[in-house]
Amino acid sequence: MSKLKSDSDFTQSQAVDYGTGFGYYTTHSDVTALLQCQTFSGATSPTNVEVGKIIKRVEGKIDDSIKTTFRPEIIEKEHHDFIATRDVMYPVSHWKDYVGFIQLIYTNIRKMVRLEVWKGDQYEDIASAMATLTPTTTTENHKYIFYVGTPGAANTIRFNVPRNVANGFYNHLGPKTTVLQLCDAINEKFPTKTAGFTGETQPKTIAGENDTGSGGGNHTGKNISDFFYASPSHDGTKVKISSLLPSDAGTICTIEEWQGSTLAKISTISFEDKESFGRREDWWDIKEEGRIYFRRNWPYIQNNAIKVTYQIGGSRVPSAIHEAATKMVAAEVLLHDDNTVLIAETGANIDLKTKHDILVEEAKEIIDGKKQLLHLID
Repeated sequence: MSKLKSDSDFTQSQAVDYGTGFGYYTTHSDVTALLQCQTFSGATSPTNVEVGKIIKRVEGKIDDSIKTTFRPEIIEKEHHDFIATRDVMYPVSHWKDYVGFIQLIYTNIRKMVRLEVWKGDQYEDIASAMATLTPTTTTENHKYIFYVGTPGAANTIRFNVPRNVANGFYNHLGPKTTVLQLCDAINEKFPTKTAGFTGETQPKTIAGENDTGSGGGNHTGKNISDFFYASPSHDGTKVKISSLLPSDAGTICTIEEWQGSTLAKISTISFEDKESFGRREDWWDIKEEGRIYFRRNWPYIQNNAIKVTYQIGGSRVPSAIHEAATKMVAAEVLLHDDNTVLIAETGANIDLKTKHDILVEEAKEIIDGKKQLLHLID
């Protein structure tokens, strides 16, 4: 059970952009209001960009403390054993509608991104809409174009993933390295596993744009990792791409493969519906509790028979989380200043250390009250 909303919830007035000081839990404007100081900008110390970095760091600290998150985050490849919980697995009936279940580590699931079940000789994907890329070994120019929607249609979003650029991928170090490069480009993460070979020093960033011929739509601030998740196949030779759109809605997406000095299109890859979800289908879940039930398509009864990649994040940001984040950011901002700060409630001047300590203590009390226990079911 989860609360749908509260009138006191924190609501963001614009898209999250840490680079300009707007986070999921608070903003530089909220910190300004709390400290009653000058509005943060490129000319202040700290700047709004620096405050954005503090906000991102503080949000991570809060999530680590409360063992949950109100931001969209992906948990990768969580392994589970499968043990049938019913003495007689068949027949599955109205009063006995699953043969086994698993309890995920995290709750408040937004999306089952990949649900892989072991079938004796390979893992089978049974969730989401997915596409598979097999990287080419050509040395010619090459790129992939991802579409959310029909190419050329109104409001279709396009993402270009080019070869041999910092925000794309490299394919001169073997196919398995290329697979990792493509995964990092699509997930927009620092290529930790390959940077030592390619010399890259920055995380990937691939912004969306209006497709040629589209009738409009503002895709500013929308990146490829907001819509897609990529991971290597079990043997590491292919890229498995899942849509992050709800359920199997990602079947509206396509990928075009282009190559050659003039970039000619050589193939179009569709997203296939892998999901038969429902109380009377292959599997179903209780997302708020982080539980998956298997009914008609279950893995072998073996250790590590299930791999789950899923997106977590509460659907609302409680006011207490907003207050704690704002106070924690404000406390760090005070470390950049050397002046006293006027406290409006008392009209008295308080030295920076005292003000800092008050903010940290008040934030700690809020966070301690929001901490959750992790229940691991063996």
